[in-house]
Amino acid sequence: MRIQRLSGKRPNILLITCDQWRGDCLSAAGHKVVRTPNADALAAEGVLFQKHYGGAAPCSPARACLYTGLYQMNNRVCRNGTPLDARHGNIALWARALGYDPTLFGYTDMARDPRTLAPGDPQLKSYEGVLPGFTVRQLLPEHQKPWLSWLKARGVDAGAGSPAIHRPAGEILENDGAISNGPPIYSKDETPSAFLAGEFIRWLGEQERDAPWFAHLSFISPHPPFIVPAPYNAMYDPAIGPAFDRAESWQAEAASHPYLAYELDRQERSKFRPGSEGKVRDWGDDNFRRIRALYYGMISEVDAQLGRVWQAVKAADAWDDTVIVLTSDHAEMMGDHFMLGKGGFFDC
Repeated sequence: MRIQRLSGKRPNILLITCDQWRGDCLSAAGHKVVRTPNADALAAEGVLFQKHYGGAAPCSPARACLYTGLYQMNNRVCRNGTPLDARHGNIALWARALGYDPTLFGYTDMARDPRTLAPGDPQLKSYEGVLPGFTVRQLLPEHQKPWLSWLKARGVDAGAGSPAIHRPAGEILENDGAISNGPPIYSKDETPSAFLAGEFIRWLGEQERDAPWFAHLSFISPHPPFIVPAPYNAMYDPAIGPAFDRAESWQAEAASHPYLAYELDRQERSKFRPGSEGKVRDWGDDNFRRIRALYYGMISEVDAQLGRVWQAVKAADAWDDTVIVLTSDHAEMMGDHFMLGKGGFFDC
């Protein structure tokens, strides 16, 4: 978080969330492998919370805590798709009451209170609703169609759609279980993160110098599928990294608690690498390390986009009048306890 005000006017607010970014995967927090120079630069000028915990997981519960400031036991959002009670205030409504026009780039994953909608409203069938109070400038839901159409306009074959486009280009399915670090069909300048950063930067250029603004930039990375363009796909050596925190086998892990037995049995590889088959628990250490190297690369990719954002805010002469908050909705198991994803009760 960076807070610096040199003038007497109301500050700009830039709230940035990344999805599934582990708190320990930050070089400013002492990680020995991951390099995050732009997040580090923000930390150097502001406040770094080294013992920060997400309020809940997965996405909707985590964001309900983040946006309302309430514990899960109070906001009552217990899973993706649980409606957020309209009686709760939230950061967008509070900012709007102060005269801001909170503007969204990305998504908020908030299912709407059905009491505020007509019986046939399509929003009743989705957990990807927009938090009340936000003006949507660029929505990027799970189907990623706005990004895909942008790719098509740039000459990229986006016909595979999402998530199939997030596979190594020109390679056969990884049904043998081996993880490739082959890049996708899109480049480092054409990632969903690059798309959203560009849309924010374009919007920022439209703002009046003396009119305070509020923007929420909600990146999907480093959320799976775990794949990233060059050079980030080869930036990290899979052999280098901390030891996984887990029991001697997935069977021993499962025997330690009924929930872990349930979670280990339900995790399918296809959720993390499109086209893969089998259970995550059986992937093996070599593949877990390869996936982790890709995950680190995804973090560095989104960090590079943060650098673009910092540069744009400075170019707009707004750096010294902007409150910047960089956080994540929740973290990622990343091989610990033989799991991937965001379920469970461990620190990671």
